[in-house]
Amino acid sequence: MTLRGVGVDVVDLLRFRSLIDRWGQALARRWFDTEELDQPGDRALNLARSFAVKEAVLKALRPSAVHHPRWREIVAVGDGTSMAVRLSGLVRREADAWGVRSICVTTAVRDQILIATAIAEVAQTSGTSPSSTGLS
Repeated sequence: MTLRGVGVDVVDLLRFRSLIDRWGQALARRWFDTEELDQPGDRALNLARSFAVKEAVLKALRPSAVHHPRWREIVAVGDGTSMAVRLSGLVRREADAWGVRSICVTTAVRDQILIATAIAEVAQTSGTSPSSTGLS
């Protein structure tokens, strides 16, 4: 295995909580899948964790075809110590075109700051870029 990329994102939890309070369901429907919205526990913390992981995953993938983030095409759920990421749509097709086989994510919280890290791994191949028949 080799790396496609590493992504890191930092979220200020106090600011994120205020965004959730202010924009509520409109923000939630735009950014999050129902699986992310239905996680048990502290809703704002869970959504901040999912958002930070989404950002970190996009940075790790460095997608060339995704100019406007498709937040709901990256689903990140878990309790922080055990996170799972599921890709769909254009983000998934781009990851497949690059040969991404796994994405490992971690999160940590300290003093109202949440940090997410994503590592995208690809299978070792002879090429270093997607095929010409990959994404349009």
